[in-house]
This record gives sequence, structure tokens and C-alpha cells, in this order.
Amino acid sequence: MKKIIACLMTVIGCSTLTQAQSFVINGKVKDIPDRKVYLSHQEGKKNIIDSVMMKNGSFTFKGKSPGAYFYFLRVDSMRRGFGFFAENKVMTITADSTFNDVQFSGSESQAQWKEWSKTWQSIAQKAGPLYEQSAAADKAKDTVARAAVRKAFDDLGNELDSAVVNFIRKYPASPVSPFIIIDRYINYPAPEKVERTFAMLKPAAQNSAYGKEITETRRIASKTGIGAKPDFTLADTSGVPLKLSSLKGKYVLVDFWASWCGPCRKENPNVVAAYNKYHEKGFTIVGVTLDTKKDAWLAAIAKDGLTWAHVGDLQGWKSAIVEEYGIRAVPTNFLLDPSGKVIAKDLREEALQKKLEAIFSK
Repeated sequence: MKKIIACLMTVIGCSTLTQAQSFVINGKVKDIPDRKVYLSHQEGKKNIIDSVMMKNGSFTFKGKSPGAYFYFLRVDSMRRGFGFFAENKVMTITADSTFNDVQFSGSESQAQWKEWSKTWQSIAQKAGPLYEQSAAADKAKDTVARAAVRKAFDDLGNELDSAVVNFIRKYPASPVSPFIIIDRYINYPAPEKVERTFAMLKPAAQNSAYGKEITETRRIASKTGIGAKPDFTLADTSGVPLKLSSLKGKYVLVDFWASWCGPCRKENPNVVAAYNKYHEKGFTIVGVTLDTKKDAWLAAIAKDGLTWAHVGDLQGWKSAIVEEYGIRAVPTNFLLDPSGKVIAKDLREEALQKKLEAIFSK
């Protein structure tokens, strides 16, 4: 947090700027012995942590934030913490010994974040029972129940989308709005929703720290956007380099996955079915692993019957290709036409089957 601000101004001017860009967080936690307090935030992929020691339950953090930014406060040896939007102002936090009752003041953005959090919690609470119903339907192999659960999830997704749009319409200039876009549509990739909601933001939000993060993410996403022609070379399971463009002439599904990824493994039978049905017609797959252990990677390939090409550098989320193509979650995929051009993204379940049927039924 202790960053140097370069300044080509008079001494008085620079001092004024530094003060304006600084924050102070005064905190008090009741009824616990003095211990260390941690304040963390994420800047891109970098997790930045500061810490201070309490004195009689009180503590103070001083620092500089890149605008209104989301921080998380945690007390040593306590599982519960407090997430909030900090601004370059004087802010106050008061909490009980369990962090169930937290009072926060000094940040206008935090009031907006609290409003969104209530909306999000009401939606998230509805998802728990649906996951249980989905698991039960899968176990019973009940196709009718699966369809009903899928529709319920779709309805809940539509409710979430409406909530996001309504919040942005209410606060188009707020830095909280782009943060929500990142949280809902970038961390859980939905490029078309990013485009639609980002366009709703006013310049103040688009030019905020989180707005600029979205702009950079969109730039990276364009590398695998519809019409793009991505290419890369990675070693296969035997260590032999495979160049993606060497597969031109076929429809190629580039599938990012990992052995440890539950949703990936759940989706694999659907991908296998698509491969078996359309491979002889000119369809193939390249699996790109985010594994770090070769044994686990190979075991998952064998167990799930994934008979197509597999590549990866076993660097997991630190892989250069993850950063190059902005991979935020797995499974993620994109479909190339025979010229190597992206024609579809994130095809799963019925969407994958319907897209391939439309291609090969012509």
C-alpha cells in the first residue's frame, strides 16, 4: 500500500494531491484481546495485504487506493471478516467480537455495495436448493427432473441479469457497477453480457479502476471473440508440440478444463458424445489442461474416455495461455471453423449439440 506517487508539481501541490488520494480506516473490535488485523485487496491477479496490530481493540490503516476499491478486513484467528468499498477518505469500522454486527461509515460506494449485497444474497439463497435438486436428478437419471431444474436455473439467471441491469441503471456512474460486471460476467464468463452492461455505464464508471479492468479484459477477450483467429503451440501428453493452426480444415473445439474441475468432469460425457457423433464428419477437439500434476491429468483423460488431442504446460492458472486468452474459469471453450476462425464460445450441454447439428446437417 505504501506506493510512491510521482509528481511534477510544486511541493504544496503535490502534498495536496497525495492527501486527496489517501485513506484512513479507524477500526474498533469489541471484547477481544489485541491481535493482528489484515486488510487485503486484489489488483488484477495480485493480492495485496497490509497488517497492523490492535491496541485496546483499536487499529488504524492508512494507505492509497486506486479510486473506490473493494477491500476485505480480517482479524487474526477469526474466520469471519468484512468486505467493503473503500474510498480515499476517512472511514470508520466498528464490529462485535464475532463480526456479525459491523458498523461502517465514510464511503458512499459502500452504501451502494450493501444495497447490491442484499439483492445478491436473496438470489443466491434460491440456488442452494436447486443444486440439491440437480444432484438428486443426476443420481436418479431422471431426465424430466433435470429439465425442470435446468429451467429453474435459467429463470434464476434471468432474475440475476435483471437485478444487475436495474442496479446499473440506478447507479450508472458508480464504481460498484463495473465491479459487479466483473464479479458476475467476467469471473463467470458471459462476454455478450459484459458488452451490454458496460455500454450502460457513464464515463465516470467506465474510467474507474474497475472500468479500466473491464476494458483490458475486453481487449484480451477479443483474441478469442467471434471472428478472431487464435493460434498457439503447446506440448501434448507425450511432450510433442502441437500447433493449433495445424488443424485447419476441421471444425475444432478448443476446450479449457482440468482434472480437479467438477463442472468440467460433469460436462465431459457430453463432449465425448459430440466427438463420437461428429468426428468422422470433420470435427475434432483440443483439450487444454489447467492441471499442474501430470498423473492426475492423464488419469482423468483415461477415466473420462477423452480420446482427442490434449495439450498443456502443467502450470495451472500461471500458464501463459491463461493470461494470453483471459481464461477466468473452467470449463471454457471456443469453436473454430475450418479456416481457424472463432464461430462460437462457451458451448455446453445442449448448446454444443445443437451448434454441431446445425453445422453438420447442412
